[in-house]
Amino acid sequence: MKIFPLISLIVLLSIPFVLEANDNLMPYQMITTSIDSMTKRLGDEDNKKRLAENKDELYQIIDETLSPYFQKKYAGRLVLNNYWKQSSKSQKERFTEALYQSLIRSYALTMLNFDVSKIKVISDSINLEGLKKLTIKSEVEYKGELIPMNFSFANFKQGWMFYDVRIEGVSYIKNYRNQFNAEISANGLDSVILRLESLEN
Repeated sequence: MKIFPLISLIVLLSIPFVLEANDNLMPYQMITTSIDSMTKRLGDEDNKKRLAENKDELYQIIDETLSPYFQKKYAGRLVLNNYWKQSSKSQKERFTEALYQSLIRSYALTMLNFDVSKIKVISDSINLEGLKKLTIKSEVEYKGELIPMNFSFANFKQGWMFYDVRIEGVSYIKNYRNQFNAEISANGLDSVILRLESLEN
C-alpha cells in the first residue's frame, strides 16, 4: 500500500459533530461536507500537536466523528464473516464495540499527519430512489500521487451510512476479515475479543 492504514480514511471522511444522521444529506455530500468540517476541527499545526499529547480528547473527536455515519455493526458482521452466525449475541456486541474502539485508538494519530483538503470526490449527485447500496468514488493526493478511494454506502434503517472503503482496490473489510479469521481459527473468538478489549485500557 502506498498510503496510510485504511481505517484512518474512514474516520477522516465522517461527519465531525455529534448529530443525528441527516437524511437530507446525500452520501457524496456527507464526504464533501466533512472534508471542510474536519479540517476546522483538527485545527492548525499547534492544535494538532496539542491533540497528539491529549489522546483522550483526540479519541473523543474521532468517536464523535465516526459514530453518526459509520455502520459499525454491519462492518463487524462483514469482518467476522462466517463466524458471525456461529457467535452469541454477547460475542457479536462485544466484538463490534471492541473492534470499533481499537480502530479509533490505533489510527487516531494518523489523522494529525494528513491533509484532508487533498481529498477530491469524483462521484456527484446520484438518484437514490430504489437503491440499497452505492459506491462513492474519490481520490486523494498522497506523496505526489493520486490514490483512488471508493466508499461503500448502504441504506440502513437509520438512513444512508458507510461501512467499507477500498483504497487502490483493497477493501478494509476484506483486510481485517483475513486478519481476524486467521486469529479466530487459531485462538477462538473469545480470545480475539479479549485482546481487542485490552487495547481500550
